[in-house]
Amino acid sequence: MPNIMRVKTDQAARRYERIVLDYFAAGGLAVIATDDESFARMVKLTLAGIRVDARASCRETAEYDEAVTFANKAVERLSVPLLLFLERRMRKTTCIKTVKVLKNFYADRVRLIVASTEISREEMMLTHEVGADSFITKPISANAIIEKIAFAIRPNNQLGVLLDRAAELIEAGDLEQAQRITAKAMELKPDSLKCHLLLGDVARKRGEYEAAEKHYQAAARVEKLYIEPLKRLVELSRESGEMDKRLAYLTRLDSLSPLNFERKVEIGETYLAKGDTEKAKGCFEEARRVVTREASDMVSESLMEIARKIGEKDQEMALRFVTEAIEAKGERLSPADLWMFNDRGILLRRQGLWSQAVENYAKALRIAPEDAGLLYNMGVAHADGKQYDTALDFFEKALAADPTLMTQAPSVGYNIATAHHRCRNLGQARDCLRAALGIDPDYAPAKRLLEHLAE
Repeated sequence: MPNIMRVKTDQAARRYERIVLDYFAAGGLAVIATDDESFARMVKLTLAGIRVDARASCRETAEYDEAVTFANKAVERLSVPLLLFLERRMRKTTCIKTVKVLKNFYADRVRLIVASTEISREEMMLTHEVGADSFITKPISANAIIEKIAFAIRPNNQLGVLLDRAAELIEAGDLEQAQRITAKAMELKPDSLKCHLLLGDVARKRGEYEAAEKHYQAAARVEKLYIEPLKRLVELSRESGEMDKRLAYLTRLDSLSPLNFERKVEIGETYLAKGDTEKAKGCFEEARRVVTREASDMVSESLMEIARKIGEKDQEMALRFVTEAIEAKGERLSPADLWMFNDRGILLRRQGLWSQAVENYAKALRIAPEDAGLLYNMGVAHADGKQYDTALDFFEKALAADPTLMTQAPSVGYNIATAHHRCRNLGQARDCLRAALGIDPDYAPAKRLLEHLAE
């Protein structure tokens, strides 16, 4: 049985690789909008590993606005959708506005993959609601990156072509032809979520609200976590003037995606219109809390931005700003905030404060005890303090949490090899160095140490 599973896994991997190769062979382009250099490097190395010319096919930026500008120039001339990797948070803001803008202007002509070290279900639902096609939780393996790209840009099959045509006809007002094509698509995939949405759109355009509601409800039953059918039902009930139904659908949407403060305001307005002032106040208060949370996030991220700008010139001041940024989060610290602890750890280690770096990572591990990146950084901090046995313990925990860890950068294998070397585990040290050089054959520190161990 394990062999059969492995064969199926290998077949799926080859299929995903073929989809990605075909995409780039057809002129596809990838934009990587991130301030995480290791992630950008990982994406390019992954593409190069399947023989994609990453230099010609990838663009990098650390600005959301630059990603939008590039999309403005590229989308019209591409025969395939533009692929964008967007870091969930950069500097002072999140990618939410960028996702909205790109999807509103270009719809399926752009495919958006949002990347984050960690993302809560609520944040994921909000990002999906405004248009993200897929998510990456870092760190991530090369195979997983290929799979994510394949699912984001998978080519249209016959069903997809029919549905795209039906949507165009609805937009043009040709409802009869749109209905016929959608019915044909439904024969290919009975009870298709998208077919129900399109048939609901046709009925709604005709003013047949009851028929439209049945199709939207059918779509919602097919995929309970898919937000679009409920949004259509809200719009439908607004048009038909059925306030109670509108409120019910808005409430269901809010339970699925609770970080959308504008929806909470809309629910409050609906309660006001119904004369229920107390419930309206509660909704407005919830909206205020969400906005306050976003504001504190902005304060925290602004402090982090200041720290990054002054980090190289005055590390002591940068450390103070990072610490204030973490304190600004207060009790709301979550796995999504681990990047701040990592930044503070780097600043502490640069100043030789390895024991304080250990304390910093220990606090972070209380938030995310199984995070491979934190466990690895804890090992590096102990190695800085020449506590190599302890460092190896944390490196082993990190590799157990993520066996692909050493494939992410040559420095990872080198640092683990160094700890093995100091503990006289020379065979393991050589293995780690070979892994590092497998990623980058020119990585000088690993080459030097391997030559030393061969003497």
